[in-house]
Amino acid sequence: MGSLQTEHERDGQVRTKIVATLGPASRGRPMIRRLIEAGVDVIRLNASHMPHAERSATLADVRAVAAEIDRAVAVLLDLGGPKFRLGPIPGGSVECPADAHFRLVTEREPHEVDDPTVLTCTYRDLPDDLRAGDTVLFADGTVAMDVVATAPGRVTLRVTLPGRLRSGQGVNLPGARLKVPALTEADLADIAWLADHPVDYVGLSFARTADDVRLLREHLDRVGSRAHIVTKIEKPEAVAHLEAIIQATDAVMVARGDLGVELDVARVPAIQKQILAACRAARVPVVTATQMLQSMESSNRPTRAEASDVFNAVLDGTDAVMLSGETAIGQYPVETVEVMNRVLREAEHFMATTDPGPTTRDGWITPVTDAVVEAAALAARKLDARLLIVATETGRSALAVSKYRRRTPTLAFAADPTLVNRMALYWGVTPRLINDLSDYERILREAETWAQAQGLIQRGDVVVMLRGTVSPTRMHNTLVVHQIP
Repeated sequence: MGSLQTEHERDGQVRTKIVATLGPASRGRPMIRRLIEAGVDVIRLNASHMPHAERSATLADVRAVAAEIDRAVAVLLDLGGPKFRLGPIPGGSVECPADAHFRLVTEREPHEVDDPTVLTCTYRDLPDDLRAGDTVLFADGTVAMDVVATAPGRVTLRVTLPGRLRSGQGVNLPGARLKVPALTEADLADIAWLADHPVDYVGLSFARTADDVRLLREHLDRVGSRAHIVTKIEKPEAVAHLEAIIQATDAVMVARGDLGVELDVARVPAIQKQILAACRAARVPVVTATQMLQSMESSNRPTRAEASDVFNAVLDGTDAVMLSGETAIGQYPVETVEVMNRVLREAEHFMATTDPGPTTRDGWITPVTDAVVEAAALAARKLDARLLIVATETGRSALAVSKYRRRTPTLAFAADPTLVNRMALYWGVTPRLINDLSDYERILREAETWAQAQGLIQRGDVVVMLRGTVSPTRMHNTLVVHQIP
């Protein structure tokens, strides 16, 4: 264990990636630069809370800062999806005592306009989709009601979990089969925006099946977007169709917020581990999200439970962790990223001797790539290589190396700027842009220059270089061992 710890301490890099959501607390190029320099690898733009004009300006700011400091930074546009919310409640709020009866209607009758017990929803067809016995959760599950009677355009509800409701709070429907489409009109407008504003990832919210993933991919293709899809697992149906979703998507997010509302909260930790294990086995990047360091929205220190949560997510194999309100609206956005970095470093230091071993993803990581990557990882370990260089045209080799969780710092070169940004999500991979992937000597020189500037290599050190299949000559995968003169 000692030699691996020494290596980890020497290079000082954090392999697990950090996704940070931008918002009122993190606008403007100076703050964006501070966040990236503190350790952020992926910037999340929340379509639900960022109008198009603000989003366009923010995207331009991120690209400008990343170019200025010569860092590959991926951008994730998170679609709102079919998130249901209460309509306006007369008076703004209403108390819901146990066993009281409420009505949920498509539209209020004239005599119901001022009645706070008559509720409406942003999804107008919801009353017609509900059936007697269905449970409706409000305000993140703090208020619950059961459907006791139905009629066209309205249902009668009985309060089973009392509390207070306010206008605009969320509505969740665990187990209900709804006719709502996977992509809303707002989502389609956001996808159209991508035609002139390329991002690296698009988050699919409230996915239920692999068909939802394929539908989003069709719409992205239609507007010419090359963005990869991050499918958020936040509904019971998605958990039930997890394997098919993983095969259809490019990456996965464990979105524990709504998942914890629609499922028994006691099940969420086990489901999180299930999703992480399935993604690791399939070599699909996975992000763990929601309330990672939530207390830091108002405190400059996290709770011990939050630190343990982040630590264990790393041990379970997450590729990235996500900050939401902590960086979007919190009082300590930069400090939160710095704390996250420290916890990630400790977790990686702890697991430095683990050997995750080879895993597969049918149809993407080929047997040849898998074998060469395994050989590169073995060579790096046996020769105590100080750097692993990957030259890749598609990103497959870099992702395969990432999923081996080796401690050797990995530098991945690509000629496509979009791919370079996309690889910013891959665990342990530092992406770099180069013009010609077939120029072996230049790749090696640029890698040496970068590594020396980072203090990673010195004379006599060994580096291992892996080249994937590169056009136009379609070279085979190649493994090279090089010693610094």
